[in-house]
Formats: sequence, structure tokens, C-alpha cells
Amino acid sequence: MATHTPEEAAKAELDRLTAAFTKADAELEKTRKPLHAAIVRHQKARSARPSEIADHTPYDRNHVRKVGKDAGVPPLRGPGAGPAPEYDEATAAKALAELDTLTAAYKEAERAVEAAREPLHAAIIRYYSDRTLRPGVIADHTPYDRNHVGVIVREAGAPPIRG
Repeated sequence: MATHTPEEAAKAELDRLTAAFTKADAELEKTRKPLHAAIVRHQKARSARPSEIADHTPYDRNHVRKVGKDAGVPPLRGPGAGPAPEYDEATAAKALAELDTLTAAYKEAERAVEAAREPLHAAIIRYYSDRTLRPGVIADHTPYDRNHVGVIVREAGAPPIRG
């Protein structure tokens, strides 16, 4: 059985925690894409009022409008707007139910990212504070650059490493 130095063990733990965080973040992106696609689809189809769409997503109305605008959804008012839409309650209910389902999956993925981030940040703070690893080495084994590592440890109140 090989003996690992504290530095090797710290690097291995950071690599493992980074892999879990990266996987959770990729899952979040997988849930974001269909949510955004549904937002755009329902805005284009005028399935429900924009405020209703926003109420059934994790976003506020301005963000929902931006998602639609970035995808080429024509505005409801102003230049380029078509006739005022007429909303059907049954169509809106179906659209909002779909958005609720996609939002629930998205929020679950967000919770998984946070659950993976917490132990990663704790390890970064621990290995920085006890001087097991230098900031540059920590950055090499995490998804963060050296400056972001510094932000994480400063926010935790860890004393800076000089030299």
C-alpha cells in the first residue's frame, strides 16, 4: 500500500470534489436548455401572459423577456409588435404545467450544484488555511482560477498567504 503525502491526499480530494461539482453543473445546464426552449416556445406561441410564464419559472419577468428577445421572440408592444394576443385558459394551463415540471427539474439541479459546491469550497478553505496547498495548486485542481480561490478564502476569513 502506497503512502500518500498530505499534499497528494489534498489534491486527490480536490480532484474528486471538482469532478462531482462539474458533473452537477453539467446536469444544471442540461435542465436549463429545455426550460429556456419551453420559455421561448410559449412566448412565440403566446400560450400565456409573460408575467404568468415568469411566475412558473425560476426567473423574474425581465429575465424571461430577455430569454425570449435573445431567441427572436417579437415584442408585445412597440415597434415590430403584432396584434395583441388573445390567451386561451386551457392552452395557458398546459403551458404553465410544462414550465412547472421543467422548473422543478431545474431547481433540483440547482440544489445538487450547491450541494457539490459546499464541500468543494470547504476543502479549498481548509487546504489554504492549514497551508497544505498553495493557491496556485488549489486552482490547478478546482474549476476556479487563482483569483477566485482568493475570493473564496477571503470571504471565509482565512488569513492571506504571503510570499
